Amino acid sequence: MAIVKSDRGEHQHIYGAVGPDGNPFWGEGFVSKKIKEGTYYIEFKQPFGSLPAPVCTIFGNEWKTFNMSVAIVDVNPSCFICVTSSPDRPIDCGFTFIAFGDL
Repeated sequence: MAIVKSDRGEHQHIYGAVGPDGNPFWGEGFVSKKIKEGTYYIEFKQPFGSLPAPVCTIFGNEWKTFNMSVAIVDVNPSCFICVTSSPDRPIDCGFTFIAFGDL
């Protein structure tokens, strides 16, 4: 987690990796849990002042992840929800993320 001060105020960057089981793999400034198959809830320890911009990427061995994708399905200043899936259904998969925005 990083808080950057600028002429326009303070900005926060939260980053990390989440395992297929929903537990944090590395990073800081967040807690995570798996809600159901392929669906993950990421909560920021310090909420943003407005909607942040989260970006997610699939994480794992190539032979397990080559056909996987991740979609952010909900976001608000305190959390986001994402879904990892194969072309036809949600499947548990690790992912990395960064969320940034104003405090």
